[in-house]
Amino acid sequence: MKSAIAVIIILIILYFAVSFVLSEFCGTLLVTPPLRFRPSREQVIESDVREFASKHTMYAGADYADYEKWDAEKFILKNNGVGIPAVYHKQEHARGCVILAHGFGQNRYASVPYAELFRSLGFSTLLFDERCFGESDAPNGGFGELEASDVAVLINWVKEKCGKNEKIVLHGVSMGAMSCMNALLLSDKIDGVIEDCGPARALEGAVYVWKSMVPLPNPFLKSSIIRKADSLGLHMKENNPIKAVENSEVPICIIHGDADQAVPVSDAEAIFKVCKNPKSRLEVFPSRGHAYSICDVERYKEILAGFLEEVCCEEQRDN
Repeated sequence: MKSAIAVIIILIILYFAVSFVLSEFCGTLLVTPPLRFRPSREQVIESDVREFASKHTMYAGADYADYEKWDAEKFILKNNGVGIPAVYHKQEHARGCVILAHGFGQNRYASVPYAELFRSLGFSTLLFDERCFGESDAPNGGFGELEASDVAVLINWVKEKCGKNEKIVLHGVSMGAMSCMNALLLSDKIDGVIEDCGPARALEGAVYVWKSMVPLPNPFLKSSIIRKADSLGLHMKENNPIKAVENSEVPICIIHGDADQAVPVSDAEAIFKVCKNPKSRLEVFPSRGHAYSICDVERYKEILAGFLEEVCCEEQRDN
């Protein structure tokens, strides 16, 4: 009996010890991801797309060879001393410009399949590397907080280049969706936001990701994430994209898969509930997991086309 109790105590101590170590790692991963979690251009193009195509019937028709031939203006824009690596693809007689924000653990090449769709709909595109990913030299990321200010700076760049009347639409996937929604707090030059599978609240989003990988409770997780964020001057508890949407009149197109195990579809429903603009919409993709709604490429494109027609072409129809 005593031996059994001793074993149980040891297992409990081990569980708490492992939980603490993993929570500390998770906090570090979110805002200062190690190099092995920062994929290269080749890894995104060759590995990720191939895996998605084989396992999830993802739209893998992105022609990266053709993408490299697009008219491109590469630049690094400074935001409070941090460089934002970006590339602008101009189209003649464009209906506007779409700024695309990729998800966590990706880089701007992950946005190419989406950029192709926007390009086919007559829009110029601007792709960029979020902090700590791709060619970014940022010392740390912000899990959608600091990146929102980068989006705001990029919006100003587009306006200065293309004129004050240029329509600006934001498109973000997962963490990139948080960056785009949070940008609503920082810019009044946004005509529409397309958020694909973004968490309503960053801290809960981090917990969702944890649970999708390790389906066991971790009593240290939130405190470790908050402590790491605080040490870098971040505000993880206040990083709530749903609040940015709630305080905005900008139309939001919300896209989410109902089989998403990283961010539940209930987050999408909550975000839609607080949308103020009547042009906002919620589009749920059956049986699609996290960031796999684009697998249904024809429907995805149809949704984009309808939303963009409403938010970017009203003035032309009126005239």
